[in-house]
Amino acid sequence: MKTQLTTRLQENWKAGLTVALISVPLSIALSVASGAGPVPGIITGVWATLIAGFFGGSNYNIVGAAGALTTVLFAATLAAPLGLGAAVLPLLALATGVIIFLIWLLRADRFLYYIPSSVMYGFAGGVAFLIAASQLFDATGLSSLKRTGHFTGDIELFVQHFTDVHTPTFGIFVLFIVGILAWKRYVKLIPAVIPAALVGIGVGVLDTYGYIQIGLTTLGDKFGAFSGALMMSVPWDTYAEVVGNTEQLRWVVGAAGTIALIAVLETLITAQIADKLTKTQFSSRKELLGLALANLGSGSMGGLPATGVFIRTGANIKAGATHKTAAVIAAVITAVIAVIALPFFSYIPMAVIAAILANTALGLIEVHQFKEFWRREKESFFVAILVLLVTVFEDAGVAVVVGAVVALLLFADRVSRGYFDVMYNFADGSKRDERNAKVLGLVPNETYTFVTYSVAGFLGYIDSSRHAANFRTLAQAATPVVVIRLRNLFSVDYEGEEMSAEGILALEAAGKTVYLSSMSGQVRERLVLFPVIAALASAGRLTKKVEDAIAVIQKKS
Repeated sequence: MKTQLTTRLQENWKAGLTVALISVPLSIALSVASGAGPVPGIITGVWATLIAGFFGGSNYNIVGAAGALTTVLFAATLAAPLGLGAAVLPLLALATGVIIFLIWLLRADRFLYYIPSSVMYGFAGGVAFLIAASQLFDATGLSSLKRTGHFTGDIELFVQHFTDVHTPTFGIFVLFIVGILAWKRYVKLIPAVIPAALVGIGVGVLDTYGYIQIGLTTLGDKFGAFSGALMMSVPWDTYAEVVGNTEQLRWVVGAAGTIALIAVLETLITAQIADKLTKTQFSSRKELLGLALANLGSGSMGGLPATGVFIRTGANIKAGATHKTAAVIAAVITAVIAVIALPFFSYIPMAVIAAILANTALGLIEVHQFKEFWRREKESFFVAILVLLVTVFEDAGVAVVVGAVVALLLFADRVSRGYFDVMYNFADGSKRDERNAKVLGLVPNETYTFVTYSVAGFLGYIDSSRHAANFRTLAQAATPVVVIRLRNLFSVDYEGEEMSAEGILALEAAGKTVYLSSMSGQVRERLVLFPVIAALASAGRLTKKVEDAIAVIQKKS
């Protein structure tokens, strides 16, 4: 009789193997792009994936080194205190884990949903652009040059050394990127990164031992000899010195805060997409806890900050994963490959790494989503483009903050328009409605038996002035009765309540009889605290439905 564990192993081993075979070359490439060398990425692909697999809230999400973080991490290695360089990345992983744990503990993740998808798509597009641009050096044989860590600075550096471009290396890059794209288009059974890495190692071996004479720079040439390892030594004493210095600690918290923001959003979005593909529901609370522990585990072992990665998550789903067991299997197989086969990756040419990363960059750009934004909501399109440009020319963290603020301002502008519907009722029984108008406009010389003014959504400080202006206009209408309908009013703040009371006073001062109808119990409890509305309640003019108010109006008439 099969146990549940046996069943899950049988159902998920293929997906785990597929993810591991993708994870090894991709983790190496992303780790190199982060300025850390090949081994930290593998460590992340083992421990972060394993821990998130055990404690995460999604059955499909794969956590590991990610393209979305590479530019932030590379910039951090250049600005690291005490000359730590790449050795600062495990510290940032630990700090990121602590910050995400605090977000989980304080349930602050709910505020992250204020950041719309347009910001994340713009950010991903900017990161993709930076990743692609940063491959200019490895793709053209200029791997020995020390990059500036900024887009414009790197472009200037490349232009200065353009005459030193190694044409055969560039030819290998073009050959592999074309091959990867063609493989993705015509051979979909096996992810392209797997054959690219294997063929790349073969080319590197042939070139290294003189069977072909291209003069390629390999991973081993750039980073020296390396072997499979599941952990690296971490400079704890130096970390203690950094944390003990206020200025340096502030830098760590700032950098880790940016990484944590990106990691949380990327992970939750990836898990949501996985749910759409599988018709399942993940636990965001568990997923956050798993992400926090994954970063703590990765950092303590000498790895990189980690986040959910859709390329591996998508491959996991396509390979038939049914449970988190697939992630655990992937981590274990990645560890086995790292211990046994990692030295062979020292032969892979940097031009091939550049091709793999360029392909990763292309995968980050959601062109169809930009088209949808342009077609359906141009404001979101422009927010995405703004975030993309700020990411490329300024800073990824600044880009997300700027995008979120602009998006919220645009949302506030829409809300501040004070959306309303008006129904004008005539003595002969006919009606005329006014929907989605920006400004309430009365038709001259029209007389109404009563007017129904409907407010929906949120009534507060943002839009209360617009509704107040409409009430003043209604006070001039040729009607004896105004019914204020609040059926779809879900939330109200003090200024909205105060405006409602003042609007009713203005209507009554103009000789109108006012009814309030269809409000929820919560809204009613708050509104009746104002004397004028309490008086309406005492007079029986707070009704459950508009029909009740109409019945009273018709009875009196």
